[in-house]
Amino acid sequence: MRLIDPSLLLSLLILASSSQITLGADGAEIKLLRVPDKSTAEISVGGQSSLVRVGERSGRWTLMQVIEDVARRSQAAVLEDFSDPLGHIVVVEHNGTRVDLPKSMEPTSEHAAKLYLGHSLSEIENSASDLLGNEILSRAGDPDYDEIASVFPPIRRMPTYSFVGANATMDKVGFAYGGRSPNFDPAPYYPPIYAIREQGKVWDGLVGGYLPVLRFVYPESAGNWTEMLAFAPLRIANGNDRVQPVWYRLARIEAGSLKWVRYIDSYHPFPPRTDYDPNAFYRDLLALNDGWKQTLAPAMKVHVPEARVEDMAQFALVREIMTRNGEFPKYGAVDKDYAGSEHDGFPDTFTVDTTAMLEWGLIDLAGRYIENYFGKFVRDDGSILYRGPETGQYGRMLTVVAQFYDYGGDPAILMRQKVRIDAVTRLLLGLREKALQLPRSDPAYGMIAGWSEADASLDPDPPRYMQPYFSNSTEAARGFRDLGRAWSKLGEKTKSAEMSAWGQRLIRESEELQADIQTAISRSLLKQDGETILPSIAGVKEPFHVVVPRDPADPQYRSYRAYMEMLFSGILTKQQVRWIVDYRRNHHDTLLGVPAAYGYKTGILAGFLSYGHGFGLIQHDFTREALLLMYAVMAHQYTRGTWTAPETRPVFLDDPAAPYCTPAQLVVALMTRWMLVFEDPMSDTVWLGKAMPEKWLADGNAISVSDAPTRWGRVGFTMVSHWSQRNIVARVELPSGFGAIAKVRLRAPGNLPLKSVRVNGKPWPEFDPQEQAITLPPGMPGRIEILAEY
Repeated sequence: MRLIDPSLLLSLLILASSSQITLGADGAEIKLLRVPDKSTAEISVGGQSSLVRVGERSGRWTLMQVIEDVARRSQAAVLEDFSDPLGHIVVVEHNGTRVDLPKSMEPTSEHAAKLYLGHSLSEIENSASDLLGNEILSRAGDPDYDEIASVFPPIRRMPTYSFVGANATMDKVGFAYGGRSPNFDPAPYYPPIYAIREQGKVWDGLVGGYLPVLRFVYPESAGNWTEMLAFAPLRIANGNDRVQPVWYRLARIEAGSLKWVRYIDSYHPFPPRTDYDPNAFYRDLLALNDGWKQTLAPAMKVHVPEARVEDMAQFALVREIMTRNGEFPKYGAVDKDYAGSEHDGFPDTFTVDTTAMLEWGLIDLAGRYIENYFGKFVRDDGSILYRGPETGQYGRMLTVVAQFYDYGGDPAILMRQKVRIDAVTRLLLGLREKALQLPRSDPAYGMIAGWSEADASLDPDPPRYMQPYFSNSTEAARGFRDLGRAWSKLGEKTKSAEMSAWGQRLIRESEELQADIQTAISRSLLKQDGETILPSIAGVKEPFHVVVPRDPADPQYRSYRAYMEMLFSGILTKQQVRWIVDYRRNHHDTLLGVPAAYGYKTGILAGFLSYGHGFGLIQHDFTREALLLMYAVMAHQYTRGTWTAPETRPVFLDDPAAPYCTPAQLVVALMTRWMLVFEDPMSDTVWLGKAMPEKWLADGNAISVSDAPTRWGRVGFTMVSHWSQRNIVARVELPSGFGAIAKVRLRAPGNLPLKSVRVNGKPWPEFDPQEQAITLPPGMPGRIEILAEY
């Protein structure tokens, strides 16, 4: 058997991997005309009708099944396009298409000639600076996903390569590379799959854009391939919520036509279940589509020209929800590391997961997460049911709670959990009070000391890590302020003077702590070889890159987390963020723009913490660095096609990636939100389009966002590029009485400056040509039309 080279197969693809198409030949509409019997349908494509039986092809459409929808009292035809590897599954009723599920696929093999941007791996490893990232950023224009994806080989080795599951079941079913699960292997049905899998030539993808329907494609030659689909239906088998049913569909395509297809419900057929009902497969697929659509219905809606970004972001939300068992958090799935219940209380699983749901507008779901975590994992004294604290995450918990209230969450949840929320707050205030007992001349004066990372509990000398990491204080300062404002507002609303006073006290505590942070930073700056270094711990005498190679157990070993939290807090100035980003980039601590972890010169990408780094970059307008990070994480911190995110990923050693975890999975969702809608944490300003790639506004492109939650209500916008005429039209939707400044950034192709702006038809002077931003003051009317000319 001759295997086709992936680059040759790629040249045969007509469509982009996650693109949407208009159904029917030449954009013609497809309708179901009649159903003579259970295996026959008459369909119309662009007005041309044909009678086809199951398995037969009309034009490019193969009839897969005729199904009955009892609830809708209707019949439907399931059609599929096998004319090229990127087809669609469509469900067609008498009045037209009901569901369109596009297929995607990405290669899991590398292009050897493009690896490492032409450098040797040794050259990259031994470069103190981020050689690859610097090279990409040295060029004009934004970083490009395709180039970044070619730099390192795709992930093929990790404990569980991908998985499926449902929120209602405890069980999650994992897949090894190539599509083998513990219960099913497609290779016995078509033995050439063994060789294709062994050679790393499998192409992976999804069905339905963001739906958790895994697709494994086994290519042979042009027009000839085998594919397997797998998904977890939203039902429980036999009333057993400890076992997850899984549908598998194996199809053989030859010369662009379906040769045969097999349907397997969870297990290979054995007596008396020697066959499975194809209708049940498609009914469950429809229910899956409807179920996840309903789950995401309250969420922010996004449409961007780069479909991979849009789909990966929504898929991340779905993947996080299906990882959980109801509201109970799970750090991982399938593998004991990190799916064991001992990891459920890991603070990141609460803070990151809940933040993502809030940022995307799933407010009620976030409320259930808050209720669960404070109700089940936080004790009345503020301690948590976990192996150790992450002191910065205590402060982040307070910000999460405040954001829930600010976004319109049910205040009754906060009141029910107030004893424990206040206990966490008082725990931090107690640590702060202890820090204030230091001499005022001490660089660590007022800086909260404590573990930065819960893993310190497993180190030989855990007390050694009780250090004044700046992140402990920056996150606490943010949390005090945000929660203080929430309690103050809620106190006024409920006429509780005590609650209002408590909120005002936290706001004052935040202001005082922020002042002390700035003093401590100024006293802790290190100068070495002409470089200004902001260390992660207040008052240290030597920087990370000096002390950790000498002593791998030095507390600065945990800088990878501390720096991330410092940037995520939003408390730092632009210069301070610049010092950290440059320092990490120049001392083996970022690779391809992605921060590293677990020591000095490890080459381990810290995907699960990269969102905090990205937040700081976007906040302070390091946009090209943010896009480099975003694309590098998409390509190298997720499996290609099935988009499963390991906690970390080594690039210099041929070691497996770490297991999957939800904070890593949510990075693209978080950064997509911040690129499109970003609330400045230090001012009452909402940015629209703050860090979008320039190419998204190429001529003819359109971008839309609706129902994005903010502290002042839900916002939305559309941007349409008429670049051939050197103008862009933006329409902004703001709630009545919007109380913040709105800044609309239009990152035009070629970084051209704005020439003039009209708002609602009138000349508008409030814009910055170089910043490419138009300022709308508070209180603007709800619908605003902007014409920007270049």
